[in-house]
Amino acid sequence: MAVTRLLDGERCLIQTVDKKLTLTTHRVIQRQQNWLVRSSQAIMLEDISSWQIKATGKPLYLAASVAAALFVYFNDSFALLSGFFLMLYLLTRQHRIHIASPYATMILPIEDVEENRLSSMVELVRQAKRERIEALRQQADNPATFETEHKKSA
Repeated sequence: MAVTRLLDGERCLIQTVDKKLTLTTHRVIQRQQNWLVRSSQAIMLEDISSWQIKATGKPLYLAASVAAALFVYFNDSFALLSGFFLMLYLLTRQHRIHIASPYATMILPIEDVEENRLSSMVELVRQAKRERIEALRQQADNPATFETEHKKSA
């Protein structure tokens, strides 16, 4: 898996067993591995503008359904193929959490998660976001402390 270093003063609050999703005191980190490519995406907690739970499917199936529906003009048997791809699209829809920020959108799959555990995770992220914003406000109110810490690290 991709290794993401923690920032100064950052602590890990919670992490999934497979280490694909991590909530820290500063950000939400998602690690992905597709074939041979490893990547990670992170959103700072203070940048989170909204999040929603949406049911999304594979857009490739929907596009194939529309394309097959257009070919019905040439041959009626494409209607059956269009219906097949539409059913595939509807059957592969899953609930996912969409976390939006001004710079990126992170899509987190929800697999076999109970509703009460999902709400507790949502509340944990909200609480971490509040604490992060409060810490940033305190840093802004005490710029001398920030300058002193910066000089020590340099």
